[in-house]
Amino acid sequence: MVEEDRSEERKESLHAQSERHAIYTIIDAVFGLSLGLGAFSLTDLPLLSTHDLLIAIGFFGFSYFIIFMSWMTIRRYFVGHIVYGSINGILSFTGFFIAITPIPIRIILMQLLEPTSSDILEGALMLYPICLSAITITVGILSFAFFKQSGKTAPWSDLVHLVTEGVGSFVMGLVFLISALIPYDQSIQDVLGSILHLQPEIANFPFKVGFWFIGGIFLTIPAVLVTRLVLSRRKRL
Repeated sequence: MVEEDRSEERKESLHAQSERHAIYTIIDAVFGLSLGLGAFSLTDLPLLSTHDLLIAIGFFGFSYFIIFMSWMTIRRYFVGHIVYGSINGILSFTGFFIAITPIPIRIILMQLLEPTSSDILEGALMLYPICLSAITITVGILSFAFFKQSGKTAPWSDLVHLVTEGVGSFVMGLVFLISALIPYDQSIQDVLGSILHLQPEIANFPFKVGFWFIGGIFLTIPAVLVTRLVLSRRKRL
């Protein structure tokens, strides 16, 4: 593995290596800061009941999972791929959305627990999925870019991971992006009430939040499974 890394580094100029290190350090710091600020913002929320606590932890937990998994995926790209030029531009653009993600997280939780302005809540519920969309779509784009970069040299198992991660991240990014356009005052009950009988706590939640899970289950997971099936058949050929 060390020999492979050194061989990869020899393909890069000194400038490219320094740029790789700089963007790696910045992206690493931004991801860590985003998770840290998101968790810290929970410490002074106006929690009045166990229900409030579960909402706060659940919402942050979902955000943590998406950001953490994206972080781990992007970190792997710096190990065996050439990160330079336009790729760094994409990462720098994404870093901005990673950095501001704690802002809508805090606003949404504050407005859910102590509503003061529907306009602020609407804006935060639009900004939040846009941030997650930018992060996950970037992972998808980079996966396809690095698949093209190392398609003839990387082991088949690595290529399978690149493609499936790319498809899954890209589809989930589209789910987040579409959800940003859903009216924030449209509840799950308004859309699915005639089909499903849900508990009031769930039925009154914004449909755009439910759409994240619906899209993940019925769009992202099938897309990943189909991609794996296609790749397994291609390997047999």
